Amino acid sequence: MASPARSLNPTPPLKGSFPLDHFGECKAFRIDYLKCLKERDGAQYECRDVAQRYLQCRMDAGLMEKEEMSKLGYTKSNSNRRRVSQDSYKKSKESKGFIAGLSK
Repeated sequence: MASPARSLNPTPPLKGSFPLDHFGECKAFRIDYLKCLKERDGAQYECRDVAQRYLQCRMDAGLMEKEEMSKLGYTKSNSNRRRVSQDSYKKSKESKGFIAGLSK
């Protein structure tokens, strides 16, 4: 006789629920963000300013809890530093050569 599968206790998201934007209050910001990602081949760090505007719209519309942008990781110095470090890391791997799936 097979033993019953153990059930896992569901845990709520850290920031609570993320309600859908049924009335399209932030639709323009969402479209801008997705367009930015598409134009930059998914490089989300290049679209941080657009993502920040989208999150701000959601907070203003009451679709998410208001929070300081710095707590969500949005600061001027942080975005520039991250972009430089990711670009330099990518270039260093390209110059040395690498095999996908292998890490050194």
